[in-house]
Amino acid sequence: MKSIRAKIKSLSKPQIVFAVLGFIITVIFSPLVSFIFNFGSAVGMGIGIAVILVAVFFDKVKAFVKKLWSKKIGKAAICLVCIIALVAVCYCSIVSVKVLSAAKTDTDIPTNTPAVLLGCRVEGEQPGRMLSQRINAAYNYLTENPEAVCVLSGGQGWDEKIPEARAMFNTLTEKGISPDRLIIEDKSTDTKENIANSKALLGDVDSIVIITTDFHQFRAAIIAERNGLKSYSYSSSSGIFSLPTNIVREWFTVLNLLLRG
Repeated sequence: MKSIRAKIKSLSKPQIVFAVLGFIITVIFSPLVSFIFNFGSAVGMGIGIAVILVAVFFDKVKAFVKKLWSKKIGKAAICLVCIIALVAVCYCSIVSVKVLSAAKTDTDIPTNTPAVLLGCRVEGEQPGRMLSQRINAAYNYLTENPEAVCVLSGGQGWDEKIPEARAMFNTLTEKGISPDRLIIEDKSTDTKENIANSKALLGDVDSIVIITTDFHQFRAAIIAERNGLKSYSYSSSSGIFSLPTNIVREWFTVLNLLLRG
């Protein structure tokens, strides 16, 4: 115990800062806090662990950087890494702000605008937690707009017993929504197909309400715009503890969308 205390006291201020920061980041993205594990969790925890390792090997890292900086090619490499890091931070910051801005439910949705409910994981034949939240949001919207129709968009994954669209249909009709107001679209495998296939089923419309989880709205809106649709957000909450993980995941999915179209 004394040896541990002695080691802690021997740490420099930068080491303590890096260690605490790394620990906080790792905990925030841990499934124990966010209650989910996805690519965003892995990246977030990876960043946190990397920061902790910098704290542990601070003197060696400092010496390596100092040695690298003493050479022209080393200086060029460090400057290049700093530029890349700066660009990455700027991009991630912009996307994070955009995701948070798009996450809120719009207050200016025209009455009875057609809606598209985006699917996600089905567990067996029942909606998973996130899909259940989206379905509840759809129920609220359809109750508030009694003449609106809604496309239920989601195919069937290899580990799902029924298509996501069918799980959504079953739950909404059990809640009392008329089947005549629900349009099943059960072929989609991603958000791009969700929007494109739903537009084809809705026919001649120029605007839709996208019902999905808050962090998903920004990317869905980009895709809707590319399909010639004005979109309004009607969001379910991902929860404050899982939002950081999902935002980090969106850094990469939005980048993929922008690069690959």
